[in-house]
Amino acid sequence: MRGPSSLLVTTLVLVGALLAACGTAPRPVGLLASLADLRGARYVVGGGETDELELLCQLGVAAVEAAGARTDDQCRKIGSVDVRASESESEVDTGWAYVGRADRNLDDRPDPATSFAELARLDAAEGLTWLAPTAAADTPAVVVSAPVAASGLRTVSDLAARAAADPRVVLCGTPESARDPRGLGGLLAVYGIGPATPVRAVDGGAVLADTARGTTCTAGVVPGTSGRIPALGLVALVDDRDAFGRALDGRPAPGRGGAAPVMRTPVFAAHPQVAAVLDALTARLTDDVLRELDRRITVEGRDPRDVARTWMREAGLIA
Repeated sequence: MRGPSSLLVTTLVLVGALLAACGTAPRPVGLLASLADLRGARYVVGGGETDELELLCQLGVAAVEAAGARTDDQCRKIGSVDVRASESESEVDTGWAYVGRADRNLDDRPDPATSFAELARLDAAEGLTWLAPTAAADTPAVVVSAPVAASGLRTVSDLAARAAADPRVVLCGTPESARDPRGLGGLLAVYGIGPATPVRAVDGGAVLADTARGTTCTAGVVPGTSGRIPALGLVALVDDRDAFGRALDGRPAPGRGGAAPVMRTPVFAAHPQVAAVLDALTARLTDDVLRELDRRITVEGRDPRDVARTWMREAGLIA
């Protein structure tokens, strides 16, 4: 028969075993932490003069932190300079840039039709490394109300056919978009929508609201990742002839579309496994995802950092 001291020892051994088991049990860490070990890396992350760029910045911060890196968060910090500026002008190690708008950031940037590979090669000579761009394209979208979409419109070609047959169809866009070969102006030319179809140039917010009401605008050309698209129940039509993915002269522009993380090359080279982490993030940033995240920020008024981390948990990217 065991004495009290023997029972105590046995109990303590069992408790210790249970605690050890709990301590070694795998804990949920999210997908990004399983892709790379960035412990020892530190990044100054900057950018964010718009809600979307601040969101992307916060997504990047959360992504590298999930893999063990430390960060200096300069998202939307006053005075923070684009990573594509020279090192003498900016201490930022990594940030985001729009592929199709990269020509506007540097004086010597070539035609917007430059391919993504060529853009990356040119910036490599400046000490910058481009990572994979988002699945979402940085292009406008043609939207219609849900009832109009339900009447048989799925693509912009469907809309063009409807416009040719129905004089009541009205297309709306901002004055800038109406003149832009990569906006409403280009859309009319690519889809052969003739002068018989009324085109109204109105304020950007009015394009969305009037299209949702269906009173004065049958369809509207709006920013493709606007959070007001889902907020107003609008449906984005498929740009089946790629009217928005073109250069200013109308040629296809393989480099247009998407935002991508950009890093200073020495910083990237110190921990190249960071590419796996950020590529997994950008592959999941579709137009629909960015619209929903923008809705949470611009419509609900939520903080971009909270929105970024909440969605990344929802997507299983971080714990």
